[in-house]
Amino acid sequence: MFEAGIVRVFDVFDVAEQARAALLQEGFEADAVVLSVRADEAGPVEGNFAVGNTPVESDAHVYAQNYHPAERGHCLMMVQAGSAQLAERAALILARFGARDPDPAHR
Repeated sequence: MFEAGIVRVFDVFDVAEQARAALLQEGFEADAVVLSVRADEAGPVEGNFAVGNTPVESDAHVYAQNYHPAERGHCLMMVQAGSAQLAERAALILARFGARDPDPAHR
């Protein structure tokens, strides 16, 4: 569906809307920029679990780095760019607004 596209996440809807407006201002088509919010009547989806093996801290196991709540990123933006160059341009624009790549393999 999103050939030569990107997916990014935001924690704040207003910031995601500003990023979408910036993409449109830069010439991306409105129907190629999809912003969705993963929420329901109870509010945004929350990460209600933590990642890590044990809360025991040592030189090899720093609590803050290895045992922390999972990321939220409840605003999902998909940009169908049409080419790798336009996808990179969209990624740079979204990065200015603090967008994150949700795929840990890309980090």
